[in-house]
Amino acid sequence: MTQPGANAQARYNGSMSTSPSPVARVVRGLTQDHHVRIAALDSSPLWDGVRRGHPHLEKDACACLTELLSATALIHSRGHSAERLQLLLKGSGRAKAVVADAWPDGMIRGVLDVSNKPNGSWVLAPGILQVMRSNPDGKPYIGNSELVEGSVATQVEAYLLLSEQVQASLTLWCDPTTGEAGGLMVEPLPHCPPERLALLVQAIEGLDVVPNWERTTDFLLDWVNQGKGVEEISIAELHYRCRCNRDSLMGTLQGFPEAQQRDLFAELDTLEIRCDYCSRVYLVTREELLGEQA
Repeated sequence: MTQPGANAQARYNGSMSTSPSPVARVVRGLTQDHHVRIAALDSSPLWDGVRRGHPHLEKDACACLTELLSATALIHSRGHSAERLQLLLKGSGRAKAVVADAWPDGMIRGVLDVSNKPNGSWVLAPGILQVMRSNPDGKPYIGNSELVEGSVATQVEAYLLLSEQVQASLTLWCDPTTGEAGGLMVEPLPHCPPERLALLVQAIEGLDVVPNWERTTDFLLDWVNQGKGVEEISIAELHYRCRCNRDSLMGTLQGFPEAQQRDLFAELDTLEIRCDYCSRVYLVTREELLGEQA
């Protein structure tokens, strides 16, 4: 969050906001020969949420953020149902930092911090991709990988291989002119025959000729499986929605040392604090936080 015109910065998590959000879906399946796991995502609704939540970002930046959200949703779908998953990408491109945050209840949100570079790639090495997994029963697990040359999908593939020993192909797309977005994660299972793997690679590479609007989840599952049908494993619904609220914000501010709380009001008697994830503005007065009249 940022507070224009005063010295206040805070980050917080709370219960979800009540604003409506479109629904995206991740469909997971297993090929009939049991050699390949597939996860397909229509993330156009996530693009809609990004554009509404970050009106200050240009369309290309929104596309970059939507792709990281898509990657996070696909990874989250293969993990523990009670797990919270965060991806943080910090690089040397036009995007100084990109964050995607997925929760067990299907809520997902994100933020992109723009650098001062006027042009070039949004994602650029050197940098780091950090993945944090957390659940109610234990400490968070944090894994890191150095950025390599390539797109968001390339960074996530490299992380999965190096840090989690997961061999997966990840395809992401987001058209900044139409908002058509989606993702496909394909995992060949152990003992997948070489001839089956060759067909799989052919199908993934051939996806380039398929227009974005045609890449529905059903189409993607059939495409990867060569039209022979897929055994459905699960369907997960995703809502792009922030979790900020006033109670959690006040709890965060009240946790600051008293001297730091007073410093927040050194210039103004009312703080204007903006949530990075949804741009919602909260006004906090000196009396609310310190119990003092202005």
